[in-house]
Amino acid sequence: MGLALGLSPFLVWGLTIIGSMIGVFAVALAGDAARAWLVRRRGASTAAGHGRLYGVWLRYGVAGWGLVSPLVFAPAMGTAIAIVLGAPRRRLITWMGAGVILWTSILVIVGDLGLRAIHILS
Repeated sequence: MGLALGLSPFLVWGLTIIGSMIGVFAVALAGDAARAWLVRRRGASTAAGHGRLYGVWLRYGVAGWGLVSPLVFAPAMGTAIAIVLGAPRRRLITWMGAGVILWTSILVIVGDLGLRAIHILS
């Protein structure tokens, strides 16, 4: 949205990363409460090692989860799910940061190029 409003891509990139990481840190630091909330919401089977999310977790681990979940879920939700699944907080924060930077970079570049193309064509 910031790009559409004419903000600098660098500003949009930086603010998006800061905002996403604030959510990641908040959820990671409140891990026990987030775990209890997710268990109530999704059921004990998620935390007990059953279900689709747990299968993805086993296959890709903390690194895969951190790189993909910012695109699939909001970063804070991806962090909460990973904590429920037993991710070590420090590694999770590191990989979530890498995923946030990766996807924010890709999406800001694509968005900026797309807006430039629209301006050229119109």
